[in-house]
Amino acid sequence: MQSSNPSGVSRRALAKAGIFGAAAAPLLAACGNDGGGSDEGDGELDFWWWGSDPRHQYTQQIIDAFTAANEGITIKPSPNEFDAYWDALNVSVSGNNAPDVMQQDERYLRDYADKNALMAFEDLDVDLSNIEEGTLATGQLDGKTYGIATGVNSLTLMVNPVLVEAAGMAMPDDLNWTWADFAQWTTDLSAAGDAIGNSGISFNNESLFNVFARQRGESLYTPDGKLGFTEATMNEWWQMVVDLRDAGAIPDATRIVEGYAAGQDQAPLATGTGVSEFYWTNQVGAIQEVLGGDLVLLRIPGETAGTQPGMYLKSAMYWSVARTTSDQAAAAKLVDFLLNSDESIDLMLGDRGLPSNIEQRERILPMLTPDQKLSADFIAALTPDLAEGPPVPPVGAGGVADIMLGLYETLLFDQTTVEETTTAFIEQTSTAIGA
Repeated sequence: MQSSNPSGVSRRALAKAGIFGAAAAPLLAACGNDGGGSDEGDGELDFWWWGSDPRHQYTQQIIDAFTAANEGITIKPSPNEFDAYWDALNVSVSGNNAPDVMQQDERYLRDYADKNALMAFEDLDVDLSNIEEGTLATGQLDGKTYGIATGVNSLTLMVNPVLVEAAGMAMPDDLNWTWADFAQWTTDLSAAGDAIGNSGISFNNESLFNVFARQRGESLYTPDGKLGFTEATMNEWWQMVVDLRDAGAIPDATRIVEGYAAGQDQAPLATGTGVSEFYWTNQVGAIQEVLGGDLVLLRIPGETAGTQPGMYLKSAMYWSVARTTSDQAAAAKLVDFLLNSDESIDLMLGDRGLPSNIEQRERILPMLTPDQKLSADFIAALTPDLAEGPPVPPVGAGGVADIMLGLYETLLFDQTTVEETTTAFIEQTSTAIGA
């Protein structure tokens, strides 16, 4: 594509000068490109991501390796924390001045694609030959690819085996267990030991509920952006939570709220006061480090008891390119380097999920830390048994986590019934996603 700016001055320069900004032509409310970016370009890229200090440090090393190998391309890095990242990105996109290359999240990918803020990778020269079709599909909308997975992870039940042994109990057979088995096991753990069987802080996680719904042939969302589950399924979910609380399998409402607010490092599993909790596989290393001991990764209950397996490989995050990038070729080179180069993957390893590039994933297996190897082995064993993953969440899905958390708390404190909690979730979420 040729630039629509005949002066040859980059859009970024014009934006900074105030020529392009909030008063510029509005972003189109449809997926697709309108030739906004430049394929000849100025070689100057803004690169945005979120994460921890270690991620910021190694990503800068990746940038240094990339610019050393690509003379004429300069990169302005902009690391941030998760919440601040999305505030800044929203302002940037609204001003038609999005970063050239950015991290994206599944909750927001459709939102930014529908704003016409992202460029389809079909229009960019990025080698995707070593990425599985199922992984590519997680970043596709209307037949176009707007996000390429940095890597994959999965929900898992993390269990402290030392506490299981202390309670005089055995690990469950996670290849065949049901949610009823889980309820009995965690209830027995709480009764037999000093630690709570399950800390209860993840039942507000919409991704975990999605697994539960998928096991019943349903889904949190449909491909066309509607709600894809029945009231009966969500009622069953909330009733299970109430029953777990009343049986002592999970703590009382106050302790659950406190455990959630304390954050991952201070939650019961990490502090050794809880036997199990549902997390993403790439979180195991950080939790084990705080705990000072090893954890076991188990499959989610109910995988063989329903209509289909509910678990799926989630794209940990995505790489996306702005429609208004000042240099399409340079942006494509950077994404290609991030996905496919030994230098990038050697530094990233499993921090952004196990690499989506299958060849690179296999190459680095001997290099993985023990916790990353634990995740890799779990995902490798799980993958053959998975069904097709869920669709990309609709616009507005970014607010659903807060909706579910708020309603979970009202249920725990008996301020709403199971049925009222379900009704409120459906009403509030439908409003959020425009369903």
